[in-house]
Amino acid sequence: MLSIILLVAIILGGCLNALPPTGDPSSPPTGGAKASLTGTVQDARSGLKLWDGQATLTRSGGPSHSTSIKGGVFEFQNLAPGTYTLTINALHYKQLQKQVVVTGANITISEKLTPIFSAAELDLLARLVHAEAKGESYEGQVAVAATVLNRLVHPDYPNSLEGVIYQVIVSGGRRYYQYEPVLNGAIKSPASQTAKDAVADALAGWDPSRGATGFFAPAKVGSGSWVWTRTPTVTIGNHRFFK
Repeated sequence: MLSIILLVAIILGGCLNALPPTGDPSSPPTGGAKASLTGTVQDARSGLKLWDGQATLTRSGGPSHSTSIKGGVFEFQNLAPGTYTLTINALHYKQLQKQVVVTGANITISEKLTPIFSAAELDLLARLVHAEAKGESYEGQVAVAATVLNRLVHPDYPNSLEGVIYQVIVSGGRRYYQYEPVLNGAIKSPASQTAKDAVADALAGWDPSRGATGFFAPAKVGSGSWVWTRTPTVTIGNHRFFK
């Protein structure tokens, strides 16, 4: 009897081992090892982490996965092994795309995005910030820079830094400069390092102005000015910011 039981066990074992695999052999088995992908995103020039943006992972023949960049960091979890296309987008930066191979292990990567602006354009913005807000706090200088960047994505303003900064509106036969330093020539003065740093922070996504597209000094502007009719967002130092 014992010999018969052993013979049956051997036969069954041989049959089980001979069963063919199911599914696509190149695909990971269901319930197999999953991995996470964590990334940091920085400005390629300043090294500052980007405040926000979006990262997307796409696998050929599979769905796309998107997640937000917060504080310079993004993360994907429960990824099946395979080759993915990583796409990173952030406002005012060139899109980044690269291939990422995911295995069963967790992955950490670091990426740098390049601003869409030239060094000369950023210097122009820094000179404007210096001329407009050199006596303000660092936060106030970042806020001024942010308002200019906010105009770039607003339909009421030009879509280039030079266009926004040098914009002149003609009304009733008069020319109205958007920024006084352009009118009086103060914008030609070199920018301080503080102003340059403020521009870098604003570009990376810090916006103390809370989405404002303009600012003015209440102590210097008469009550009849049109700026008093605009919706205020915040007051920082001597400047009131508005939309």
